[in-house]
Amino acid sequence: MRTLRTKYLSSIPINEDNYKVDFIILERYQSFSSEILRLSLLGLTIYGFLITNVIFKITDCEKKYIFIKPFSANKLWLFLGAITLILTALLTLGHRYFSTDCMTHFIRGFRLRQKISEIKSVKTKDNKVLTKLKKSLKNEKLSFEKDLNRCKWLLLVSCLFLITGILIITIALACSFNTILMI
Repeated sequence: MRTLRTKYLSSIPINEDNYKVDFIILERYQSFSSEILRLSLLGLTIYGFLITNVIFKITDCEKKYIFIKPFSANKLWLFLGAITLILTALLTLGHRYFSTDCMTHFIRGFRLRQKISEIKSVKTKDNKVLTKLKKSLKNEKLSFEKDLNRCKWLLLVSCLFLITGILIITIALACSFNTILMI
């Protein structure tokens, strides 16, 4: 973990009040992305259940699978729906990674600001170290903003993919069952 290494100022203590609210907010966003992940995996599970327990198990009197033909007619849509749900899961996992990384940048930036304050309060200022710390702080701010932007888009796109995947699969299943009813 990057925050525990001495290189990243892990020896500087931080008052819990300075970051507690931010971690509560992070927990809420990650709970929301966990729900999206859970729903996408549930959709894939239901989809797999339908394939194994409906398409390949239900036969007519002649032992022919009655659902193979209607589902084969919509296999492109069913495949596209499954891929969309898989992408949803990947996007939510990406959101969870970058949101955690975002908080790492937040904490490291906070520690850097504390260290800069400590150095400025000392009468003999080490300008070389101070310049290096300010540069590191600037990089942390940039990384934080970049990760924050990624998180926003990953979460939004994963929501859209979840809705799209469910709609695609629902429409494909409805078309398949409609074909079966017409037979």
